[in-house]
Amino acid sequence: MRPELLVQALAAIEPETNLARFQETAGIVSKSVAKSVLDFLSSNGIGSISKQVVAFRDSDRLKVAALALQMGCDVEQVSKQLSWQDFEKLASQVLMSFGYKTQTNLRFTKPRMEIDVVGVNSGFAIVVDCKHWKRNNLSSISNYSRKQAARAERLIQHDKKISQAVPVILTLHAESVRFVSGIPIVPIFRFKSFVMDVKSFLPEIYVVAG
Repeated sequence: MRPELLVQALAAIEPETNLARFQETAGIVSKSVAKSVLDFLSSNGIGSISKQVVAFRDSDRLKVAALALQMGCDVEQVSKQLSWQDFEKLASQVLMSFGYKTQTNLRFTKPRMEIDVVGVNSGFAIVVDCKHWKRNNLSSISNYSRKQAARAERLIQHDKKISQAVPVILTLHAESVRFVSGIPIVPIFRFKSFVMDVKSFLPEIYVVAG
């Protein structure tokens, strides 16, 4: 599978389509190549083919993007095909799969701030900021990290049922989980494994306690 075909496929992913529409929207010249792309995605747990109908889930666009990056596609080409909503959908889906109750776009006043995604499980919260970064320098990331820590602190003040909150920045451009001022910077394709093992990371993470 040529990685650039996955970037083309991103433009054609919608809740329900068919082979001809997928081929046209993706700009793939050959019908057989379009079919091989769909088969490749399906073999990676992305999309499903039933008779003439091809169906995708909300989070599948971001999964295709992660797969494209793992196969060596240029991050800027991939990011052009994504929106911040794609990040939120995947983050919510992953958190729910581990038993977290989720909220998106949680807003506060005094001070005014917004949390993209919050997952809560038995008083433990993962507070996610979805950053649609192509590239970013360390000083910018440090600034975002401080802001995300402040959001987690505000959440603890707001919801007394939460005893611990972990601020996290979810991004497209990163090869592995790293920590800036104790805040995990997590690439999208490693978010599931991060959530699975989050409590083993606690000694390295800035944790807000209620």
